[in-house]
Amino acid sequence: MTPAKIGTREVTLSNQDKELWPEDGYTKGDLVDYLLAVAPTLLRHTRDRPLVLTRYPDGIHGEWFYQKDVPAYAPPWLDTFEYRGEGRDIRFLLAHDPGDLAWIGNQAAIEIHPWSSRIGSIGFPDYAVFDLDPAPPATFAAVVGVARAVKMCLDHLGLRGYPKTSGATGLHIYVPVRAEYPYPTVAAFVRRIAEAIRDTMPEQVTLERSVKKRSGRVYIDYLQNAKGKTIVGPYVPRPFPGAPVSTPIGWDELDGVDPARFNIRSVPARIGSVGDLFEPVLVDEQSLDDALRSLGMANEVGGPRFGRRPPVRRFR
Repeated sequence: MTPAKIGTREVTLSNQDKELWPEDGYTKGDLVDYLLAVAPTLLRHTRDRPLVLTRYPDGIHGEWFYQKDVPAYAPPWLDTFEYRGEGRDIRFLLAHDPGDLAWIGNQAAIEIHPWSSRIGSIGFPDYAVFDLDPAPPATFAAVVGVARAVKMCLDHLGLRGYPKTSGATGLHIYVPVRAEYPYPTVAAFVRRIAEAIRDTMPEQVTLERSVKKRSGRVYIDYLQNAKGKTIVGPYVPRPFPGAPVSTPIGWDELDGVDPARFNIRSVPARIGSVGDLFEPVLVDEQSLDDALRSLGMANEVGGPRFGRRPPVRRFR
């Protein structure tokens, strides 16, 4: 195992023929190759964000585990961020270089979950997320209908949202915001909209945490906006047959989209064709002030309960 120069790093790769997606024959080497193919795009969405990895050392059907702490054997050139959470100090990984992604892939870390805040403003997310998850027998078509309802609400509030497939059966809608609202405010904002949609579409939408009680409806998970919660990042693979990838899409694609066609083989070419449809999430700094007032949440606009910080300049 000789280190290879990848980006600015000297990365040692091992067991590249280890199958991770056995039905498809995709290996750990295929995962590394995919991450390097999308690195120029993916790294823009991981930069300066603490990462949580989901590792599958024996492939997608084997035992898996979350990894927050960078392991002791990790190379010293990895960038990290130390944070006090869960009653202990956690040393999170940061990904800034293609070599970092190669190292991640070599750990059989199929999923990469970035925080929704950056290390320079760790308590203040720069996007809100609507996580739409269908409970069987609800279908992806039902998810699309709820996504349209979310967009209608955002349009009414003068806000822009950007959808991506979850890489499974759902959708994620990101609403980029100025990094000046604390996590509780952002979570409360998403919850208020989710409640309005649930009240309008009670047969189709639920906010019920218990899976058994969702009864074929689409669950809007607003709790994904809590501090320390993460969601799979854009352009990140998922541990399901076919090696699907969580992929940004345009609103005009929503009705005819087949999430299964976005996978580690097809997504690099898609990026080459349509570019990064999630680039606006990096630069579309929206104020929530007017939306919070419209939703009857004026006390959360710089209010004493939640506080507020001055805006910070975000990575371009």
